[in-house]
Amino acid sequence: MPRYRLNYGESFEFDAQGAGEVVPVMQGRHRVGFGHNERDFMRRAAIEMCEWSGDNYYFHSRDALAGSMLRSGLLEVID
Repeated sequence: MPRYRLNYGESFEFDAQGAGEVVPVMQGRHRVGFGHNERDFMRRAAIEMCEWSGDNYYFHSRDALAGSMLRSGLLEVID
């Protein structure tokens, strides 16, 4: 199982079957993530990351958001 590092806010490592699993991991760790459905959470996260890094983030699916995060360096495959 691959190991990923999330570099958004604080650095955090987690194991997942695929990069798209970063969404529930982020939502579980986000202070306001529980009050939103997943689609709304992904939209909000994409807006925050865009403002934070200046890159573009797609959020039409878990894999799209994870792919955008990988391209910008906010998410890394470390193992």
